Amino acid sequence: MILWIPLQGWVAGFMMMSFPVVVIIHLVSIPIWFIVERKRALMPLIMVGLAVLFLPRTYSFGNDTDPDVLAKSFSVMNYNVHSFQRNEDLKDPQVRKSVSDMKAWMTSSEADILCMSEYFSDRGNLFNINRALDSSGYGHSAFYTKNTSGSPTQSAGLAIFSKYPIIAKRDTIFEAQNGLLQADIKIKGDTVRIIAVHLYSMTLKLSTLVRQKQVEGVKKEGKITFQRMRNGFVRRSAEMGILESWINASPHPVIVCGDFNEIPYGYVYSKMRGLLKNGFEEKGEGFGFTFNHLPYFIRIDHQFYSGDRLQIQDFTTFNNVDYSDHYPVMGHYQFSNADAGAAEQAKKD
Repeated sequence: MILWIPLQGWVAGFMMMSFPVVVIIHLVSIPIWFIVERKRALMPLIMVGLAVLFLPRTYSFGNDTDPDVLAKSFSVMNYNVHSFQRNEDLKDPQVRKSVSDMKAWMTSSEADILCMSEYFSDRGNLFNINRALDSSGYGHSAFYTKNTSGSPTQSAGLAIFSKYPIIAKRDTIFEAQNGLLQADIKIKGDTVRIIAVHLYSMTLKLSTLVRQKQVEGVKKEGKITFQRMRNGFVRRSAEMGILESWINASPHPVIVCGDFNEIPYGYVYSKMRGLLKNGFEEKGEGFGFTFNHLPYFIRIDHQFYSGDRLQIQDFTTFNNVDYSDHYPVMGHYQFSNADAGAAEQAKKD
């Protein structure tokens, strides 16, 4: 349904964002109407029935994965690292410890490929993430070709780190640190195209203001948030057009991952779902919420992949890793027999 609405359909965006709440209200109202007036229970029943169509986007029942199969796969993690907390009070020992712990978690990751949004690295000891990852086996990397940090000693924005060789790179910046970063990665004779994304951000500050009990600030920020969200629905729809052209132009199987700032009922998610398969829907478990601040119960970090050329074996949301305002997610993939066979034949030729 959402695909029939024009790109600038911000009204549709708000409607789809409120969809889960509307379904819950109808679900609660059904037994009440059965008691008060049964005929009026029909409409809530129909709404809940239609909501079942969106169940695969909302909840994944998970399934067991063969460890032997996982051992033969390659893994991709995407994580909005919130600039490794560099905007916090770095004089606070607890903050510095949290930064060090986060860096240690990242460098000990089992992922073969790391895709990070809101990435930050500096040549200073605490924030020299580039060096830490390089010395941990991630010897290949890709960044924006234009330095968005304003300092020659720093890297910021989107970043891809890989244990496998990167043979081609491409990027485009939409605004500030939002954009697309592409890397063609050679994995044992096969090539996969990784597209890291960070679509238009809404920068919600309500969580901080609620913690600080700033009532007037919450009211004011609520109005600003509405405008940001309205702009976001329009901007991300336009950005989706560029992303789609990148996907369609790829000669290799594609994995698109990152912070979409888009819940599973919006235009961009629906469009992506028509182009590629979604990792969480295929192999995730539970609701898979990825946002670590108000409103908490949303999933905006995604992985989409070429279902005809790749097979997903496992998908994990690390909701116990709370260093950032997002949780990291990771998928394990294998090349399909057709792609693996073509690569083997190319080596023989």
